[in-house]
Amino acid sequence: MRRWHKVLLSVVVLLLVLAAAGGYALQRLTDSTHLTELARSSLKQNWNRDLTIGGLSLDLLPYPRLRASDVRISNPDWAQDKYALQAEDIRARLALAPLLRGDVVVEGLLINGLTLNLEVAADGRRSWDLPVTRKLRTSQFDLLALRADVSKINFRSAHQESKSWQLDTLRAKGSSGLRNLVFNGRLVRAQYTVQFNGQLDDLSGMGTPGAVSKGVLTVQSGQAQATVTGQLPLDSALQAYDVALAVEAESLKELYGYLQIDRTSPVPLQASVKLQASEQQHVFKDLKLQLGKLNLSGAGQWSKQNGRTKLNASLHADHIDMKQTFLDIGQPPLAEKKEGELFRDKPLAWPLLAQANNIDARVAAAIDNLKLRSGVEVEGAQADLRLHDDTLTLPEFSGKLLGGSVHGDIVLEGKKQAVKLNLQLNDTSLGAMLKASGKELVVNGGAMKVDAKVTTHGSSMKDLAAGLNGPVEIRIGSAQILSPAAGQAEFWLTGLFSSKDSKRIDMACASGRLPFVAGVAKGVGIVGARSDASQLLTSGQVNLQNQTVDLRGKVRVRSGFSLGISNFSDEVKIVGALGKPELKLDESGALGAIARIGAAILTSGVSIVATSIWDGANPKSDPCQVVFSSRAAKKQQSR
Repeated sequence: MRRWHKVLLSVVVLLLVLAAAGGYALQRLTDSTHLTELARSSLKQNWNRDLTIGGLSLDLLPYPRLRASDVRISNPDWAQDKYALQAEDIRARLALAPLLRGDVVVEGLLINGLTLNLEVAADGRRSWDLPVTRKLRTSQFDLLALRADVSKINFRSAHQESKSWQLDTLRAKGSSGLRNLVFNGRLVRAQYTVQFNGQLDDLSGMGTPGAVSKGVLTVQSGQAQATVTGQLPLDSALQAYDVALAVEAESLKELYGYLQIDRTSPVPLQASVKLQASEQQHVFKDLKLQLGKLNLSGAGQWSKQNGRTKLNASLHADHIDMKQTFLDIGQPPLAEKKEGELFRDKPLAWPLLAQANNIDARVAAAIDNLKLRSGVEVEGAQADLRLHDDTLTLPEFSGKLLGGSVHGDIVLEGKKQAVKLNLQLNDTSLGAMLKASGKELVVNGGAMKVDAKVTTHGSSMKDLAAGLNGPVEIRIGSAQILSPAAGQAEFWLTGLFSSKDSKRIDMACASGRLPFVAGVAKGVGIVGARSDASQLLTSGQVNLQNQTVDLRGKVRVRSGFSLGISNFSDEVKIVGALGKPELKLDESGALGAIARIGAAILTSGVSIVATSIWDGANPKSDPCQVVFSSRAAKKQQSR
């Protein structure tokens, strides 16, 4: 036989052998039972999940197509939902050459009726994570096209909060080797929509720890848009990335609606930040946020070690108007306080703090101008915030307040709803405080010193006030109280013949030592005041439980003699709502007053004049000092 005949015969035999082998492989691959077992084995090995398939078939013409119906992939045992993925119908286009070798490489996917059930455990485990010893086999994907319609995504948080989204559409196209992927989609929730578009240069490293791809992602909801550019992460652990995030929003109405947050922000938002991560260390820098008149900047870093998140950051704001800022973020205005009450019963944000677990944070915060809800402004406010699980501590806060200064420390415990506060005010102006708070009473001066060391607990400000424990000491210096009513009151109390201007009271001082126990401060000589014409030392109680005051004492003239109501009554009393107390004569002294008035008439007022001369020549001890005397303190403690 000629040589070329032998070569031809050898080639024919080889082709027959290859055809037979290929035919056997195709026969095996078209067997639904074999295909199902192959898929189950691969999923179990790579993801440790169970797979059930209602029906599976492979068509070879015009190109290899795998079709599966009623596909279900299990969730981990700890998850509440049994399945992580459910799909009514999945169609996959397969690469021919790998198929002849017995390998399955997906070139295209069409998914209908997809449902994803994602869940995060209380300890941070995620239902979609691969085992630490496994990674996604991207060699099994050479995705050129992807399409999914009318899919549903359910998410259950670590706090058992459930949320659902509809993936109305998802489209993706790419080049061979999972490169140059362009994608877009639309998520729908209620009547609100989020549109996303993106491009990734290379997805071949997906699932590999630390893998990244250059790309861009844009998310838009109504008039709000966020864009992420740079090296985007490809692993779910987010071990590496280097991106810039920019947010612009003329309105957050649609975004709030999509997130099912019942609020509307009336002001535009602009924000930008750079985010980086490497070796489990995450960094944010060049943070800039503008919301209404609020301008915030900052930088920091965070990491996760031994199951705990550690954060260290610094933040700076030029101006924060608390009342306006809350309105700007869409929070409705607080309801008016009930008539006669100083404190609201609206629940505070304790649940938010109580949910903080496995967190160690330290934030240095500085605010050039902080305007409190009361209208009072703090200049140069600084605080060092420390968070350990549900306990927020400010070991030191300070600032300039109303011409003086404020400093102190505070501890807040979320689960216990408890507060421990040390607060000191030095040389702050009473007049400036009343003016900033919008009070009608006009006061000039009144430098204050306040020292409070208190503890309390409760769900609202009203509850916190009602449970207050500890001493509150107040000292107020000289001031002019510009009030015709106040001047007239002192005039009638201290002198019918006084030449004092009845349009004001010249207060020399005022002091209060309030030893609160369960919201009630009571004792002898706990509040005292002195003016140029009179002085008053009172005993009784200040009750924060029902927000009332009941103080009683005798008004005395300081010099000369005068004929006023104080000459006829044993005591005056300050009673009623704490926000608006009333000055009255003590009913218990009514009979005595009547008798003294009768005696005055019979004796032509000689006894009254004599009493007034004596009181003027021998004024009682300064009530502002008596309040803080050791003897008074003992009496207060014994009550």
